[in-house]
Amino acid sequence: MRHGILIAIGALGLSLAWPAVSRAGLAADVDSDGIPDVLDKCSLDSRNASMACDSDCDGYGNVCDGDFDQNFAVNSNDYARYFVPSLKSGVPASTGTDMNCDGSVTQTDYSAFFAPKFKGNKKLGGAVPGPSGLPCAGTPGCM
Repeated sequence: MRHGILIAIGALGLSLAWPAVSRAGLAADVDSDGIPDVLDKCSLDSRNASMACDSDCDGYGNVCDGDFDQNFAVNSNDYARYFVPSLKSGVPASTGTDMNCDGSVTQTDYSAFFAPKFKGNKKLGGAVPGPSGLPCAGTPGCM
């Protein structure tokens, strides 16, 4: 008898929860990059959409653009030739090494912005610049 009551309670719980789950649908993704907005630092971070924080004017804001040599990949060349010299001097390069746009290049730019892109963090779109909601992203002068 007790076993039957537990089954009935479980079935009732599922029948009440199912309508809510079925209405939930897919997570919002305003820039259609396949990364839900709740995880997408690139679409939600206002610095990514701001031209004031897109030093190389390629349509990818600095916060999501560790591709300093413009070859559409975030790799060791970006790190060694561009990021390291800026980190050592603290002075941002015109390529966007000041990834959080605070006026200097520090360990925060590396750990919070460059390293995750370099490591190919899928939540941030992988080891490529962006994502960006701008259709011209990836072309010089994208505004």
